[in-house]
Parts: sequence; C-alpha cells; structure tokens
Amino acid sequence: MSKVLSPVDAGRYLLTRVFTPFEAFEQEEVWVLLLNNRQWITHQSMIYRGTINMVNMRIGEIFKPALRYNAASIVVSHCHPSGEIEPSPEDLAVTQAMRAAGKLLDVPLLDHLIVGRDCWLSLKTQGLGFEDAP
Repeated sequence: MSKVLSPVDAGRYLLTRVFTPFEAFEQEEVWVLLLNNRQWITHQSMIYRGTINMVNMRIGEIFKPALRYNAASIVVSHCHPSGEIEPSPEDLAVTQAMRAAGKLLDVPLLDHLIVGRDCWLSLKTQGLGFEDAP
C-alpha cells in the first residue's frame, strides 16, 4: 500500500504503478485512487477509456468504486496520450463537478491529476477547479 499525503505522492504512484509504460496509453483513461481515513491507497480503478484526446465522464461513475469500498476520499487522474499536461476547460469543469459531488456524498475529492509523459499536473496545486479550497 502507498500513502498519499501530497500531490507528489499521488503523482509518483500514478507514474510508476498506473500509467506505465506511458507509451502503452493511446487513449485517455480515467483512474480513481481510493483512500482510507489514514490516506493509504486501498484500491485503484480504471473508470473510463476515451479517445486520443477526450473522454466523456459521468460524475456518478467516478464515485461508484468509492461508495462500493467505503473510501474516505479519492484522487482522480487521467492521462493525456499526447504527453502534454495542459488542462482543458472540460478538465476544469469536470473537476468542479467532482468536488461538488464529493461534498454531497461525503467522499472528498483530494485532487485531480493530469498525467503526461514522465510528468503530471495537480489541478489542486494550480488552484484549477479548487478555487475555494483551503
């Protein structure tokens, strides 16, 4: 098990355990990491596989594994097969929607990371989609 205390922990985990080898990811994929009360990753789940440059998400599907396994919080990630980590307006909108759903379900979204070739971007650290976060 791995502990996620910061975006760096989540980014390292995703680069070494999920999106590897990166070249194998020809389509965008959305993954969710489920965390317990002590912020240990208990499960990881691929939620969606999209196209080379987009994925349509239904917010309810993002939280399905979290509810099934009684997760205390989640970290969501998706890859950009281009290798670039620049967030799109859709990435920001879905982050805001996931945050709102997490509040309602009492399963907070801790972060949304975009993973590229040997790099990642924390939307929370950038204040993107997390504008009102502490």
